[in-house]
Amino acid sequence: MIATNYAIETKGLIKRYPTATRREGGGYGRGFGGSVSSFGNIFGVLKRKKGSYIEALRGIDLQVKKGEVFGLLGPNGAGKTTLIKVLCTLVIHDEGSAYVNGIDVKKEPGKVLKDLQAVLPESRGFTWRLSGRQNLAFYALLYGLRDREAEERINYLLELTGLKDRADDGYQRYSTGMQRKLLLCRALLRETQVLLFDEPTVGLDPTSAMEFRHLLRDRLAHEEGKTIVLSTHNLPEAQDICDRIAILDRGKISMCDTPEHIRYTMSDEKILTIILVDAEYNVKQETMLNTLEKIPGVHGVTPELDIDKKLARLSIRVQKDLILSTILEVLAGYQLQINGITTQEPTFEDAFTAITRRRREE
Repeated sequence: MIATNYAIETKGLIKRYPTATRREGGGYGRGFGGSVSSFGNIFGVLKRKKGSYIEALRGIDLQVKKGEVFGLLGPNGAGKTTLIKVLCTLVIHDEGSAYVNGIDVKKEPGKVLKDLQAVLPESRGFTWRLSGRQNLAFYALLYGLRDREAEERINYLLELTGLKDRADDGYQRYSTGMQRKLLLCRALLRETQVLLFDEPTVGLDPTSAMEFRHLLRDRLAHEEGKTIVLSTHNLPEAQDICDRIAILDRGKISMCDTPEHIRYTMSDEKILTIILVDAEYNVKQETMLNTLEKIPGVHGVTPELDIDKKLARLSIRVQKDLILSTILEVLAGYQLQINGITTQEPTFEDAFTAITRRRREE
């Protein structure tokens, strides 16, 4: 164990998976040559030289602060789920190191699991014939909670997740959203400080997804001080609840920062909409548009006319750090009256697309 201020830390983390390789005499294997004709020679097959492989994680350096909501974002195959499974000891990494509260996940997995709980989408394990409360009582027994402690904890969690009124209903009567909440209750039975989620709201309706996100952010992270790491494809979800986001692509981190800073850093344009009052559209205004387009940092000017063929507004694509006065001086020179100015900033989706596109080009 090492002293650290981070809930999760990885250094040069690498994970490889074997791929299918051609064997002598025909056929394909899963990364190993030869075949297993009996139980006795299985060790000989395992000791043979490995075939080709893919790197799901290619040198991940990551630090997650205690008490923050941290998002892992990226396209399919980026390595998000592999990273989650390495951290919760389900997958053993090949190189580098990973720590949870300073504990090495490879050397001391048992200690790691005392500080960490994973909530994976494939996780179920609930008995359909039991009620939600009975299912939680069963897992509390497995976790070694005493009867009084288990009862108090279960009541608290059912209240926390809004399942109190349905706690004694059979699990088979639970909706998808209720099942997901019961899964969260099970994860919180033990007082672990680090929670890992893989696609926490997949399959939920918009209202249930919003409630679940706010439960993670407002109650667990902000009120109880838990560290939450979630992997998701949902860009609005990540932007809504995450304090910081790491964007993964092809096993590497392309960028790690706050959602707002990522959005601002990766998008170099914004759109100005200038609303005009009683402006005629004529040759003089055409000259004005040409003048605007020649300003350094202006990438395009689009005039919009009203039903009377008058110039109602201008949409101007500009570099994000352009000084607005350079445009206003041109408009004032043509004696145009301005009724209002709005700015449309780039979206987080624009930034995400720019980052992943740049990564592929590299």
